[in-house]
Amino acid sequence: MQLYNDLAELADSVGEYIGAGLRRGEAAVVIAKREHRAAILSRLDARQTLDDGALQLLDAERTLERFMENGMPQWKPFHELIGGLIAELRLCYPTVRAYGEMVDVLWQRGERAAAVRLEEYWNELGRLQTFSLFCAYRMNPFDSDAYGGPLECVCKGHTHLIPARDAGRFDDAVHAATTAVLDQPLAGILLSLAANHRSLTQMPLGQATLFWLNQNMPRTAEKILSELRAGASPAA
Repeated sequence: MQLYNDLAELADSVGEYIGAGLRRGEAAVVIAKREHRAAILSRLDARQTLDDGALQLLDAERTLERFMENGMPQWKPFHELIGGLIAELRLCYPTVRAYGEMVDVLWQRGERAAAVRLEEYWNELGRLQTFSLFCAYRMNPFDSDAYGGPLECVCKGHTHLIPARDAGRFDDAVHAATTAVLDQPLAGILLSLAANHRSLTQMPLGQATLFWLNQNMPRTAEKILSELRAGASPAA
C-alpha cells in the first residue's frame, strides 16, 4: 500500500510496478479512475499498452457498482468478477499483478466500513488465488488527523506500507524533525525505541517512528508532524 498526495507520484509508482511485470511476461490488471488510468498508461512503454490481453484496464467506480449492495461490497459478485478475471489471465500468463483503487474510492467517500470490507475481500481472494496486489490511498502521512485511526485501520489489511515514493528521504525528514524538536540524546533513544517496536505491517523506520510517537507521546508526535509539514513534503 502506498500513500500519495500527488497523481504524478502515484502514476510513477504504479507504472513502475505494472511495467516491470509486463516486461517479465506477466499479466496486469489496473482498476483505477479514468484520469489515473491515463496517467499510469503514460508511464508505460508503448509496446506494453498493445491490445494483446496482458494488460486489462477497468474503471474503479463502474467496477464497484457491479458488486455493491446496500452500501457494502458483496463477496460472490466480487469473487466472480475480479477473481474470474485473474483466473482467466492465469491460464495464459505465469502470474498477475493487480493495482486497485476501489478501496480508496470508498475511503474518500467516507464509506470506511465498506472500504475495510473490500480490503478483507481482496485478502481472501489472495488466499484463494495467486497474484500480487498494489493499493494506494490518498492520505498525507504528515497530517496529524491521519493518526487518529485511519492509518492504523488501513495498515491492518496490508503487508507493507510505503508512506512516500522516496522512503529514504522520508526517513531522513522524520529523523531531522525529531532531532529538531527534541534534544539529540533523547531523539536517539526514541528513534531506537520505535525501531524495536515495528508493527506487523512492514514500513520504513520514519513511518514506524511516527506511529510509535503518536501512540506513546502524542504531544511530541504533533510537534514533530508540525515540523515535518513546515519543512518537508512526503511527495518530494
